[in-house]
Amino acid sequence: MAWMDNYRAGLSHQQQLRMFNQLDSHDTARFKTLLGRDIARLPLAVVWLFTWPGVPCIYYGDEVGLDGKNDPFCRKPFPWQVEKQDTALFALYQRMIALRKKSQALRHGGCQVLYAEDNVVVFVRVLNQQRVLVAINRGEACEVVLPASPFLNAVQWQCKEGHGQLTDGILALACHFGYGMDELTFYNALRDACAIIRGLKLPEAGFEGVIMSV
Repeated sequence: MAWMDNYRAGLSHQQQLRMFNQLDSHDTARFKTLLGRDIARLPLAVVWLFTWPGVPCIYYGDEVGLDGKNDPFCRKPFPWQVEKQDTALFALYQRMIALRKKSQALRHGGCQVLYAEDNVVVFVRVLNQQRVLVAINRGEACEVVLPASPFLNAVQWQCKEGHGQLTDGILALACHFGYGMDELTFYNALRDACAIIRGLKLPEAGFEGVIMSV
């Protein structure tokens, strides 16, 4: 994560927003193939693709789970038969596209990494009063303590993906963000607008991607 932040530090805000973000291309093996047995991490990459600064680029077929090794195997025909498509993955792409289209913060906002240790990354996208909090865990179940930040001050958060709980000013995100999961939306009010988010609970290894906004 550090090298990504260091790279962004050398770019202007507008340059960051124009970054060409992609998981794979016609010149590389498909990302799904590169994951090998870690296929459960594929949804995490999709969440990152649509929430990190820059322009998400989707190589045809990625949205339905097309695989393939290096060229020419990464250029196989699109699987038009629905039974050959990963419909749950496609639904995730649809939700992320819709979320990005609705969110000015995701398209034009700045980005602040709040936590990046071990297998967990938490960052927030900010534009004026709009904020989108993204938490991704590629490891085992855990809890993380986020430092106090003005970006976390909010009286109301809306959970866009995953499961969340709010207890005594502690925001706990316990998301199983994976294939076939129903979208959950809920509203709660922080008792203390300046409360430190102490408990990000991410229970299922490889499936965690939590998105919240205000």
